[in-house]
Amino acid sequence: MAFGSEMVTLAHYSEGFLDDYAGRIITDPKIALIELVANAWDATATKVEITWPTELGGKFEILDNGTGMSQEDFRTIWTELSYNRVKKQGIHVVFPDSPEKKRTAYGRNGKGRLSLFCFSDQYQVDTWLRGRSSIFQVKRSYGKSPYEIIFQGSGAREGHGTKITCDVEKNYLPEDEVRALLGSKFIVDPSFQVILNGIQIDPLSVDGLSEEYDFHISGEGMVKIIRIDSKTTGRLSKQHGVAWWVNKRLVGEHSWKGIEGAYLDGRTAEAKRYTFIVEADLLIDEVKADWTDFKDTERANRIRMAVNERIIASIQELMKDVRLASKRAVVMQKKQLIKALPDMSQEQVGRFIDYIQIKCPTMKPADLANAVEIFAKLESMRSGYGLLQKLASLDEDDYQNLESILDTWSIAEAKKVLDELHGRLKLIEQMEALVEKAGTDELAELQPLFEAGLWIFGPEYESCEYTSNRSLATVIKKFFDGGVVENPAKRPDFVVLPESTIGAYSSDRYDERSGEVCGTAKVLIVELKRGGFMITHKEKDQARNYALEIKNSGKVDRDTKIVCYVLGAEIKPSANDESTEGPYIKVIPRAYCLVLNQAHARTFNLMKKIKDTKKIKMDDKEIESVLSQKELTDFQKVKVLEN
Repeated sequence: MAFGSEMVTLAHYSEGFLDDYAGRIITDPKIALIELVANAWDATATKVEITWPTELGGKFEILDNGTGMSQEDFRTIWTELSYNRVKKQGIHVVFPDSPEKKRTAYGRNGKGRLSLFCFSDQYQVDTWLRGRSSIFQVKRSYGKSPYEIIFQGSGAREGHGTKITCDVEKNYLPEDEVRALLGSKFIVDPSFQVILNGIQIDPLSVDGLSEEYDFHISGEGMVKIIRIDSKTTGRLSKQHGVAWWVNKRLVGEHSWKGIEGAYLDGRTAEAKRYTFIVEADLLIDEVKADWTDFKDTERANRIRMAVNERIIASIQELMKDVRLASKRAVVMQKKQLIKALPDMSQEQVGRFIDYIQIKCPTMKPADLANAVEIFAKLESMRSGYGLLQKLASLDEDDYQNLESILDTWSIAEAKKVLDELHGRLKLIEQMEALVEKAGTDELAELQPLFEAGLWIFGPEYESCEYTSNRSLATVIKKFFDGGVVENPAKRPDFVVLPESTIGAYSSDRYDERSGEVCGTAKVLIVELKRGGFMITHKEKDQARNYALEIKNSGKVDRDTKIVCYVLGAEIKPSANDESTEGPYIKVIPRAYCLVLNQAHARTFNLMKKIKDTKKIKMDDKEIESVLSQKELTDFQKVKVLEN
């Protein structure tokens, strides 16, 4: 032991250090190859040429036309473990020949340089910049350093780039797997070429890798959406996301960030597996001069929003099982709180979970559980304290009436009926305030009300099977041969005319034996005239022509019934009668005031609705399933009661 002096002992690297430090980068050949091509991307390469051997023991070479490195650059970067790329070079890479052009780097910590150790314990780097080439050999070691760098010489060389080579002594992959892997991971930028053994990789030509479909945007044209499935989950999601192409050129940067928030949480397996390509050549006039984004125009925003909704729908389908599992988990976690709520409130909790999962895909499970707890408590308070206040103000007669009601109805049943009645009365009140006003916008204000109030026209339209039919609306649009006022941003499934708006609704016909949909049972056409408009024979004839056009379009069956309602402020006396065209078409003119009177009469015809309410079951299968599961405490309670 020495006194009066300090002794310093240096730590050293064990033989297994790199395996622990680099992890899957040097054990999984797929991740290693992705990291190597990502390094070329980060080096501003637009072209990567890979020579891959046909068998184990062959030569592997990856050559890129990226920035390259000087001898000093290489020694600085390659000798520093946990190299902080963002701190040293920034989040963007700048092209040496085009300083104004930028792209976001994939790399962050410098581990990608270790990827070659997945295939061999040594590799060679030849990199050149500013007319000078430098060659290094990198070998695995342990002790003072996890790897050593040996300078092998330099020489003159024009241009810039990097070539890395090694023998594939382990973790060999067949060439077709390499092609499919790199094609699915590096497709977002069409200007970035990856060439394998002399043939450029085209992911769209690899069987089972891509799925593409044409998406028609009303009034604009066609957009192609391509979904790439890399089949395997990568280490990171940075090579994936949504990319917009115009004339085979990337606009902006690919990412999972949508117009109204994130499409996907980048930490999920789906975000590390799927890629969406949107080929939108129709937006060529909406691209900014530097191609960093689209212009902020009404047309560009409308088209992007339509595509955005289509991609979200596709992602929701992909994530369906994941969301259901997550929903069941959070309901189980908050089971006792949710179980204490009335049935209607339990369904509200289920809807809340569905909605928040779609609108906030990046929300963590713990945050989702907290949000559900808060919502459930608010639901409990909403249905509890207000009721207590009302009970405190009841007189003796009210208590007797309440007792009589509760002898017949459960609170949930009574609430369902009263909610339905309240909704209908409110709908009528809104209609009364709008139908006679000359300035009413029937598309934005009246059509949504009538769509929710189809029950006004008769009990047969109570069914939720009657839905807006965009296909039939398109047939009616063609009838006017270009005379339609297009307004697809608001309601593309309606026909907008200078003096009216037309909605087409339909219900399906079902095969009695199989129960499958086999056609269209009935079509309802509702034409809303502007305030102050008088209906004449001309309007009735035109409605009949809509029906004939639909009949002749082949969109419906020969015996499908079509009923047309033409609604206006007044009806000319000579045109007041219903008219028919053959056995399957009927045209009915109605004044708005008569429609409202009919609505008031039908509001109190609630007997069928009440009978249906008695049979209501929980619609939310996940909530019902979890809450119905017996727990140990449930059996303990039964045992106590028995004793």
